[in-house]
Amino acid sequence: MPQKFKILSLDGGGVWSILQTLTLNHLYPNLSGHEILKEFDLVIANSGGSIVLASLVENLTFEEAQATFNKQENREKIFSKNTVFEKYFPIGIMQLFGLPFGPKYSAPKKKAAFDQLFPDFGSKHLSELPKLIGDASPEFVVCTFNAYDNRAKFFRSYSDNPELEDVTLNEVIHGSSNAPIQYFDFPARFKSSSKQPHLEKYYELWDGALGGFNNPVVAGIIEAYKLGYNNDQIQVLSIGTGNKVTSEKEKEDFYKYRFSTQKNRNKKLNFKAYCDQWAFFKLSVLQQAKTILYEPPDWANFVAFMMLSGNNKEKAIDFIRLSPMIFFNEDTSTSNRKLLETLYNLDMDLTDACDVQLLYEFFERWRDDEIINQPLKYKITRDNQFITEVGNTCFSEEVARYKNLNK
Repeated sequence: MPQKFKILSLDGGGVWSILQTLTLNHLYPNLSGHEILKEFDLVIANSGGSIVLASLVENLTFEEAQATFNKQENREKIFSKNTVFEKYFPIGIMQLFGLPFGPKYSAPKKKAAFDQLFPDFGSKHLSELPKLIGDASPEFVVCTFNAYDNRAKFFRSYSDNPELEDVTLNEVIHGSSNAPIQYFDFPARFKSSSKQPHLEKYYELWDGALGGFNNPVVAGIIEAYKLGYNNDQIQVLSIGTGNKVTSEKEKEDFYKYRFSTQKNRNKKLNFKAYCDQWAFFKLSVLQQAKTILYEPPDWANFVAFMMLSGNNKEKAIDFIRLSPMIFFNEDTSTSNRKLLETLYNLDMDLTDACDVQLLYEFFERWRDDEIINQPLKYKITRDNQFITEVGNTCFSEEVARYKNLNK
């Protein structure tokens, strides 16, 4: 059997990325960060997933990696709220009047948090990491979005000419985790280093989700192609941070508010209708902004499956997807429904300890097959039934398949 080229792909998701550390510990109990990394040939990550990557590169224990998100002090350093004097116009005015628009957190303070959390390997250039970690170390790719060029930007530990963009791990995870609009105030700004000063350049970066890579699995497969590997050689472990399926209530609200807004938009003195119009505006603008960053259209898994299988559902491919789903209907148990409804309304920037604790409960119920795992392809019927077309909805079955691949 030919040697497999093993890819670990880590989605974005803010504090929800704690699910990824729990999953990796379930798959590789008692292994250090470097020992886990050496199980792979390439690790590609975005946003919260890039922070998990940094904890692995820093060679933290499982408990230390958990503390990155689990310790309230660390969460508040990463999500450091701006004071009223630090907010710029018109954000400060809108938020002063209770309008829920605009960034809340300081990008420069987030970078300072990473420098404290990952002081050893985080300060090293990305191109140095494989050699510093040692034999069998993977290569690394971190997804960002270049605000200057308005396009996706990947930073790699390998390159034909790494001096052109030699940047540190903390710098690139700062860029990758820098979600705009509702979260961080300014692009992550830093300068690459080079032995040739004229080649140095500044970067202004946002979260890689803006380029369509919140789930970076497709980019990881393309990197494998570029390195000369074919489909039969590629093995992928893709770990998510919880994927939401739009609830029946939100669908009903959207239709109700859209219909009311369209019907009453010319009736300027119908002040009662303004409430529905405001609700429709929030659903249309605010929710879509979040969709781009945190709940983007879920195309990556199916496209990756198509690339590796050639649309042959019967072909056995080495593609494992592990991510719990926030989906509920009338068949969902009362206790699970209550948890899922609560999680559905939480954002990615959790700072309250009680909310973070819910993520542990979420993981445990997913691990015990009470909450469904995200398959590679699925559909939701009109009567809100979940139908799997490709992949497994049971965590235990997908984990067993992964372990079987690596016997």
